[in-house]
Amino acid sequence: MNISRFNVDFGNSMYMNLIDGYYFEIPTNVVELSEEKAAGYFTSSIDDPEELLERLLISTTIDGKERFFLVGDIAEKEVLGNNHIKKLHNKVESHIPLVTFLAATAYYQAIKGKENNNEVTIEYFQTMLPIWLLKKLNKFSEMQERMAARFSGDHKVKVLTIGMEREININVKESKCRIESEVARWAIKKNFDLEDNKDAEQFKNYDVVLVDLGGGTDDLVLLPAGLKAPKNRDSFEYYTDVPFLSHLEDLRKNKLIEHFDEVRALEKFIYTNINKSKLERRDGNTGDTYDLTEPIKKSLKEYATIKITQSEGAFPAPKDSVYKYVYIGGVAPVIAESIKEVAEERYGRDIAENNHIVHPEARKVNLFGLEILSRAEEAKRKNTQTV
Repeated sequence: MNISRFNVDFGNSMYMNLIDGYYFEIPTNVVELSEEKAAGYFTSSIDDPEELLERLLISTTIDGKERFFLVGDIAEKEVLGNNHIKKLHNKVESHIPLVTFLAATAYYQAIKGKENNNEVTIEYFQTMLPIWLLKKLNKFSEMQERMAARFSGDHKVKVLTIGMEREININVKESKCRIESEVARWAIKKNFDLEDNKDAEQFKNYDVVLVDLGGGTDDLVLLPAGLKAPKNRDSFEYYTDVPFLSHLEDLRKNKLIEHFDEVRALEKFIYTNINKSKLERRDGNTGDTYDLTEPIKKSLKEYATIKITQSEGAFPAPKDSVYKYVYIGGVAPVIAESIKEVAEERYGRDIAENNHIVHPEARKVNLFGLEILSRAEEAKRKNTQTV
């Protein structure tokens, strides 16, 4: 099986994949099991490869030792499934990105590959690192190279899900790591056909602050007018003090603990219902309905207020200059209404609409930026081969 473009976003909440144009996501939940527990974990088998996404049990060798992992939906209910949400997730050192990548590749091979061929070649793999992690070293490129090296070369993964057992050999020919948030500018500037995007015209004469609101950290990038590349290291900033998942966990514990057993359930409820006029939870056993609109909307507005204040403070605009703030990332759609409300209260409707913009593809815009870059690289390779 040959894969031309494999682009991934290792989010703290969701892990997103775009593989040769095919999109799927997996909750960022990874739980390690003992070999004994892994062997007896399932009591029934599956025969539909699509079901594998919700029953991912794999093993791989790390530092010479075979280790066993539940990944995604099936790990969500485990006690330690969300153990990482209040920690800074060092993707260069953590096993979680590698394990989720292997699980995603195994799933893609199961649904798209030939049953008797467990060899997977990836021509061009891309991922990203958040700004806080890149700033740990003197050069961003040093950390980027470390991350890219984790995926380059050969890998082996065993699928242990009953009915889908197989061992897959993976070879990544070329691996790149980009700057999270900064890479999103390409998805604003260009479309998938590598043509100029008309929507980018509004940024032609304005500096732009890209505000990437993630489940664990927030990244901010100051782009010169025309969505050009950042000028220097000082054009990058980040915040780690108020992560969204931690904010939701506090809301759950303080206000909604009788409704949600764990933070992922609350997060899923909000994402599913945020565009409804009422956020109502229905008890499937009793039929009782609970209106949770007030505490959730109040909490989201508090969070939006914090994020707008932090965003404006990261790069104070010079006098007589106007910055446009473009909010992206997985959290942006959830607090879009709150961002609009807070901005209008502060500046009025016109300024709020023109200068505080939630990107319509906020969740996937980083991933789409990677896709555009990988398509450009693919086109370059084909042109070189033709010449």
